Amino acid sequence: MYSAGATRYIFRADLATDSAALQGRPLIDATDPFLLVAAFGAALLAGAGNAVAGGGTNLSFPILIWLGIPPVAANATNGVGLWPGSAGAAWSYRTALREADRHWWWFAVPSLVGGGIGAWLLLALPPTWFGAMAPWLVIVASGMVAAEPVVRRWLRSPGHEAHRGKGWLVLTMSVQFVISVYGGYFGAGMGILMLTSLGLMGMHDLHEANAWKNVLAVAIKGVAVLYFVVAGVLVWPVAIVMAIGSTLGGYATGTFIQQFDQRKLRWVVVAMGVGMGLVLLLRGNG
Repeated sequence: MYSAGATRYIFRADLATDSAALQGRPLIDATDPFLLVAAFGAALLAGAGNAVAGGGTNLSFPILIWLGIPPVAANATNGVGLWPGSAGAAWSYRTALREADRHWWWFAVPSLVGGGIGAWLLLALPPTWFGAMAPWLVIVASGMVAAEPVVRRWLRSPGHEAHRGKGWLVLTMSVQFVISVYGGYFGAGMGILMLTSLGLMGMHDLHEANAWKNVLAVAIKGVAVLYFVVAGVLVWPVAIVMAIGSTLGGYATGTFIQQFDQRKLRWVVVAMGVGMGLVLLLRGNG
């Protein structure tokens, strides 16, 4: 909910069973130039990281926490701000998607449903739960980003066969549903999880897997974005500048992905994610 000022916020996600949750917490000036510039830079890097393999949330979410936005509101705002970046990355693969097997579009169904459920869980469960889990989610997601080369080597290998039977399709769509629930709730590292899921279905082409990973991320986060907007838990000035930054980062990286040193980008994301997760953990225990 909002205070009397148009740009200073008290977050509904912070409200507990009594007013103690707000004691000692300053209001956030959402038009502070430093806050907006930092959020834009974080989104620019996050959009680039998500276009490659995911993990951008490891950069942007902890920065929003560091800027003073409470965990649940930061997560929701981060999701809204990074969604256009995923859309830009998916759009950059539009030519490849036109030529792709259309049966992959069925994965959008569990993605939409799961993303909506995950977003609902974020706001329905006690905010303290997410606040306690957030550092661990960032650290574990950073580990998934580090494991991304192993997943990609596995996708390239001819040893795993395409399984297209109905039973296997149900299993992999169920896996995608679980990934989507996580994606709607938090989502850091879900790109690596989706690459693995697509590989289980026999998708060997790395660029095709990247294309569908971005499309499904748009579906997952798109539903979550709508829910967060309706619920009114966003810091709009921050979300807007992040949307611009993530779009530039996502589209540019998706278009010129071969020109990026993915190994350096990956380890920057991993190092910063682990470091920021530890900082959040220590601050929470302090």
